[in-house]
Amino acid sequence: PLWTSLADWADRCRQREGLVVAVHFPYPTAELAADIILGKIDALELYPHGQNFNTLRFYDWYRYLNCGYRLPAVGGTDKMGAYMPVGANRTYAHLGDEEFNFQNWAKAVRKGNTFMTTGPLLDFRADGRAPGDEIVLGAGGGTIEVQVEAKSFVPFHRLEVVLNGRVVAMEEETSGTQQLTLENKVETSGPGWLAARCVSLLGPTSMWSLGIQAHTSPVYLRVPGQELFSAPAAAYLLTLLDGAETWVD
Repeated sequence: PLWTSLADWADRCRQREGLVVAVHFPYPTAELAADIILGKIDALELYPHGQNFNTLRFYDWYRYLNCGYRLPAVGGTDKMGAYMPVGANRTYAHLGDEEFNFQNWAKAVRKGNTFMTTGPLLDFRADGRAPGDEIVLGAGGGTIEVQVEAKSFVPFHRLEVVLNGRVVAMEEETSGTQQLTLENKVETSGPGWLAARCVSLLGPTSMWSLGIQAHTSPVYLRVPGQELFSAPAAAYLLTLLDGAETWVD
């Protein structure tokens, strides 16, 4: 049957313990903003074109996160022809002691214990917490110990930790490496999120200029009585909503 709204479809998917993923995020850059704001999206498909994270996909993801929307990262192959290897862009979700089945995998994705990758394996901890977890800080913020380990068959060159979209810790190997670790302390004065990412200068891996890189979902930093909010990001999202309404009219 054809459902009359994404909300109805999303509710039906959740009833079946499924997932509602925004594919090709952030396109179309229109009504998707309303879907996210209304809580209808469980995760975002991030497609790493190019050799770094300076693309609209990651900029927009960071904007939503900076307005307090908790959106896990996933990857999808988007196999449009024989030229695209299956699994070229994929999702890893940590199930812990749970049985390996789709329901538990979907639950892990919804929680956000994931990373998307075109090859590198990425393990990230903040004060021992995994992606999708929450750290409660005091009123003045605090200091968080971050640990990252990355391994890759194809050599990569940079390993980073981002706080609210800004790089706050980095390890670099200019000649390339197949394994790299990062341990550091990160200070924050308020609520936010932390995530890890790594990137190779080699590539691309396909005719779609798929970069060799990986990005974890965030560990969320909560300060009681304070809300994570970015006025510039919110203004940007309102522009998307206004534009979508104008286009529909």
